[in-house]
Amino acid sequence: MGVAVKIDEHTRSHILPVAQIHAIQRNGSDNGLDVLYSQPFPSTRSGALFNAFSYPTKISAEAEALFIASHTDIGDTILDPFGGSGTTGIATKLADAPTDSMKEIAAKMGLKLQWGPRHAIVYEISTIGCLLGRVMCDTPSRLFELYATALLDTVEKEYGKLYQTSDPKGNNGHIRYAIWSDVVKCPHCHQTFRYSDVAIESSPMRMRKETDCPYCRGKINTSDVERVTELVHDSKLGVDVMQKKRVLYKIYGETEGQNWSRLATNEDNQSYRELVQGLDMSDVPDYKIHWGELYRHGYHFGITHLQHFYTQRNVFVMSKLWKQIESYPAEIRDALKVFLLSYNSSHSTLMTRVVVKKDSKDFVITGAQPGVLYISSLPVEKNIFLGLRRKIKTFVEAFQKTEVSNSVVEFRNESSTHIDLESKSVDYIFTDPPFGDFIPYSEINQINEAWLGHITDNTYETIINWSQDKPLLRYHELMQQVFSGMSRVLSDVGKCTLVFHSAKAEIWRAIVDSYKQVGFESENVSILDKKQFTFKQTNSKVTVKGDPLILLAKAHQESRPCRYADDKSIANELINSSGESKDKERAVSNFSKYIMRCIENNLEITLDAKYFFR
Repeated sequence: MGVAVKIDEHTRSHILPVAQIHAIQRNGSDNGLDVLYSQPFPSTRSGALFNAFSYPTKISAEAEALFIASHTDIGDTILDPFGGSGTTGIATKLADAPTDSMKEIAAKMGLKLQWGPRHAIVYEISTIGCLLGRVMCDTPSRLFELYATALLDTVEKEYGKLYQTSDPKGNNGHIRYAIWSDVVKCPHCHQTFRYSDVAIESSPMRMRKETDCPYCRGKINTSDVERVTELVHDSKLGVDVMQKKRVLYKIYGETEGQNWSRLATNEDNQSYRELVQGLDMSDVPDYKIHWGELYRHGYHFGITHLQHFYTQRNVFVMSKLWKQIESYPAEIRDALKVFLLSYNSSHSTLMTRVVVKKDSKDFVITGAQPGVLYISSLPVEKNIFLGLRRKIKTFVEAFQKTEVSNSVVEFRNESSTHIDLESKSVDYIFTDPPFGDFIPYSEINQINEAWLGHITDNTYETIINWSQDKPLLRYHELMQQVFSGMSRVLSDVGKCTLVFHSAKAEIWRAIVDSYKQVGFESENVSILDKKQFTFKQTNSKVTVKGDPLILLAKAHQESRPCRYADDKSIANELINSSGESKDKERAVSNFSKYIMRCIENNLEITLDAKYFFR
């Protein structure tokens, strides 16, 4: 079953005390379901299953497995019409092979459930999401470890020298990662220099917003300073292309087990140019980027094809690893492809970045920002071989958790606007649909799907997206089609747990109206409490931490009484009761509670999250 996950104190603090559980059960709950929706449910962003592959808005499979095991019996059928990275499939596997931490949480919460095999059907329109789900649910760990190790050994033996360099003492070493820098131009004297030379301040390290030109001492705004461009030869396209000029700034390496770092020299940049000049790019996919909502003229200047998202060294290495997979048995190729893609977009491209933390002596190196295609002025080039070797253990641990399960999971790479299942054949639905205009999944996924050679057909992608000619009305229509299919295939006594997130009232209205029009009603509402912000949540002007959980059933009950005049009465009560505060966390909490109470009282949602930040 793999390595058990130990519950940390933060998670423990979200588990209900035994006295409260007993009180709930005495008040009429005979199946323990009320406990799931009685307060924010913890969904940690850790563990092998979560960390094997980065995917936007992903939730914890262990958390979802507790919902599946609570709402269903052994042998029941579960549906997810918006499969994403396959979490519902993985969770169904875990319902038959629970981790120790899942058992501990279930016991402490007083959940009455049976661990055992179920049957899940997962619809996912994206190519990469569907492939990822299949691989995570059906790959033997030992076979994967054998071939993943052989893959890296074979290709690194031939091309590992591409990451060779000299250490500060002049000895031979290899690059762990290197920070590149945009080249910028002074608006006063027009001299050019590295962005890193004017934007970084050490002791302690921080990023400057304003500084002086190193030549004329004129004032410079580092975010607005002009980026220098240059004409470079693209050996894949066979033509010269205009791109932003970047040079090496700092190199982090290793020599005989000792880590080191040093500033890059002119010789390093010259050596790199000579190194990549003769690289054969014929195995790199010939793919032109389909730009949409995520295009930004500034940091995407000159990026027209797949290879432009990488340094030439890294795209070449990735292409040779990809090519080598063809020589291995067919039954392991998909797992190896997912393995490479798990490191590809998030760590092998120029979207990899540096972070400056308070009082830090050096940069913190991290991956790409999820949910966007952002390239900073200090992009990072990681050693792909080293990164992938570290990921082998994570994948092995993840596969060990699912390979012992007898649950059956079926993935369908198609739109759920037309669900091809028998009526009333599904016992439970758990789904996490796209959050309106929050993330354009198909635009993000193309960096990985280009390697697969199968790009998602976004015709029926259920999002709000002006580049795809999908305003709110079209989103509402597509969502209603999906809910209609869900209602048809769900049994009369079946339930649906809906996870949703938005800071906009109009998107909430579209979701609520969509499920009501096909005969669903809410029975309970809670919050899925994610343990850390996503990049989108952290950087948006108005954020919502935690995703509301809505328990839906087919409408058959009398309308519940409403004690509020309108939804503004709810909002003002929450704001007044919490007191005057500029606390961001409190405003976020109030908006989430407002959404919950509106749904519970069958009131129209008219207020955006920004109302609670007044």
